[in-house]
Amino acid sequence: YWADGKAEFNIYDAQIARYGIPRACEVLHILVREPFDPKQLVKPDNPNQPDAVPVLKLNQILHVPTGLYVYQQMHSNFWRVDNAQLLKFSLASNDSCGNTFKEARREGDRFVYEYHTYWDGMADGKENLSVPPNGYFYDELPWLVRTIDFQKASTPFEIQLAGTTINSKKDAFIFRPAKVSFKTSEREIDVAVEHAAGTDHFILDRDFPNLLRQWNAADGSRLKMKRSLKVAYWNYNKPGDREKALADPMLRHPD
Repeated sequence: YWADGKAEFNIYDAQIARYGIPRACEVLHILVREPFDPKQLVKPDNPNQPDAVPVLKLNQILHVPTGLYVYQQMHSNFWRVDNAQLLKFSLASNDSCGNTFKEARREGDRFVYEYHTYWDGMADGKENLSVPPNGYFYDELPWLVRTIDFQKASTPFEIQLAGTTINSKKDAFIFRPAKVSFKTSEREIDVAVEHAAGTDHFILDRDFPNLLRQWNAADGSRLKMKRSLKVAYWNYNKPGDREKALADPMLRHPD
């Protein structure tokens, strides 16, 4: 499924909370397997580079109107395919007030976190970040909940969870206990993640590839899948190609 050279391109009708108010918008989640240069931590131009490692990349793309101006943000995660280890995450954000870029790159058993923001006292910096053995970042959850072994008994388990980095400020990473549990019905799996800020619910297809159909977040944000495609989206870059792809039944996951 992940080795066919195509991406899972998921389009969500969304309500994303900004300033405590849900804002109607569209959110994209793009999942794709690709080679990764372990030194540069980027995709190499040569896909057959000898030391390249396969990763799964998740791009979360948000375009959130807030009255007169708009938040435009993309968060990317990169996990090794062989051991599910997070190698890097990055965020680009602009909100008509300024630009922010943040990145964390794995170096051994730690991450080096670097930030560049437009906020006073947070302009530029770099620091080391230690992650506990069962530690995860909130922005990994849309993929991580799909990797649970749902064939096993649905016994709750604990992780250590840090907050989201999808914001314009420097992050203070504090890992706090969170409990993960799930309930299975005839067609769906409801994964609940209880954390310090509340409970998130992820509604997945029961069958592989366990598509994320709905996400109800503790802050009031909501995502509901509108369309899921399996597509080499980078080839669809001409005027009208979005409509062409959405109308092609061969690219579409069953509803």
